[in-house]
Amino acid sequence: MISRAALLLVVILLCTCDPAPQDITEVDYGGPLTITRDSISLTVDPAYGARLTSVTYGDRELLYVVRDSSGFTYGSTAWPSPQADWDWPPPATLDREPYTVQKVEEHSILLESREDSSGLVLQKRYRLGPDSDIGLTYWLTYNGPTTRSVAAWEVTRLPYTGRIVFFADSVRTVGDARRVVESQDSLRVIHFDERHTATTKVFADLDSVPVRYYTDGLILEKHTVVQDFYRVAPGHAPLEVYIDPPRGFVELELQGDYRKLSYGKTTTLRTKWRVVPDR
Repeated sequence: MISRAALLLVVILLCTCDPAPQDITEVDYGGPLTITRDSISLTVDPAYGARLTSVTYGDRELLYVVRDSSGFTYGSTAWPSPQADWDWPPPATLDREPYTVQKVEEHSILLESREDSSGLVLQKRYRLGPDSDIGLTYWLTYNGPTTRSVAAWEVTRLPYTGRIVFFADSVRTVGDARRVVESQDSLRVIHFDERHTATTKVFADLDSVPVRYYTDGLILEKHTVVQDFYRVAPGHAPLEVYIDPPRGFVELELQGDYRKLSYGKTTTLRTKWRVVPDR
């Protein structure tokens, strides 16, 4: 159910094609929105980049929700890739400025950013499924005068605890020189504990999904497309993991398909999260 009793429920057209949804109706809901299905609840803040500010399973929070003074490093967001196009911080229009709430259903929310100075517009849809799963879709549309090569990039902050497990053909690290990734053939494990003390970035060439994050008796599975035709932006990898022990969080990042866009064209990233007890 939707946590604000006064919300007007409207029908959302669920687009499964590449272009972004069209013919939407803008609705001003005001304030964060929370939707719940069975054991999963998620909260979206339209006023702050349509960011996921909370994902809970029962009473257990999965996301890193501590806000620093900049407000950059909490919750789950999406950016354009490659980072070389904008360095740091991320484009404010897409990452942390207000979005318009376009459509709301009992178990889904669709939001849209304003147009960034680069000509990019980002739409986000969050949908709760019947199996403790969340479907996330990001449509990145280019409205600039020439062409632009770009991908959507999902960045999820998680507490610095537990471990992540994934299969990758190869990995490389930037930062802490000590060994971060434990490997047995293509099986890779990163523990988030006292053995790491400095920031590190891991780039992994996934050969299968899901990527699994284990914490507090739960497993967060992340699924995305990993196929031969899948193109990744220069300098990036399908899976990236940023480790920041001093500040107590991890970024679990998935890259979308890197495409050259002309005016009005869209590149799409779809991910699926599933939360299950760690039995």
